Amino acid sequence: MTKGESMRKARNRAKMSAELSRISGVPTTTIYALERGTARNGRIDTIELLADALRISIDEYIGRRR
Repeated sequence: MTKGESMRKARNRAKMSAELSRISGVPTTTIYALERGTARNGRIDTIELLADALRISIDEYIGRRR
């Protein structure tokens, strides 16, 4: 599973779409670009905002396994 797929899965699990943008302050276009992989790498502060809005760790958000 790619990072983008993990991000989309986390967002869907939280049952959020445009609400994630509103809560995190990250534009919807950026969120979808990260999920589709058209934005190759998000800035760490952007990823942190999104993970915090979903109330999960960055590792969980991007699908990193320990």
